[in-house]
Amino acid sequence: MNIVETISHKILIPFRLVPKEGLSPEKLAFSVTLGIVSGIFPVIGLTTLLSIILTMLFRQNLLVVQSVQWILALVQVLLIIPFMQFGAYILNVHAFHINMTQINHAFQPGMLSGIKTVGIFHLYGILTWLILVIPTSAISYFGFLFVFQRKGKNN
Repeated sequence: MNIVETISHKILIPFRLVPKEGLSPEKLAFSVTLGIVSGIFPVIGLTTLLSIILTMLFRQNLLVVQSVQWILALVQVLLIIPFMQFGAYILNVHAFHINMTQINHAFQPGMLSGIKTVGIFHLYGILTWLILVIPTSAISYFGFLFVFQRKGKNN
């Protein structure tokens, strides 16, 4: 299976299942935006819960939100450490360099110590996410709104 077939089957099929009627370009753009926002949340395991909560809160299309959130799983993993580092920088935490060795050392004194340390690292990442979520949402929403409105006019 080549890359085009993989993208078509793994990514585009969920969007073909979305009903065409009753889903305006605005609603579709907002659903995609919620998927992006929840998909880059820097805590592994909480993105699905966050996306469900946001979907229910804003009454959006769960299939679209979840599909986008799942597509961004790799992006989330790649952004976790930079989010943590930027959050530490914002809070002026000196000598903050996170890597797997540091995480292993955090757990050496005990499980609770490790969880506390990694939890603080995640709070740095969540701070960065909170700062970036509004501009990311605006850019995403208006960008996808433009694309979906143009697509709707072409059909």
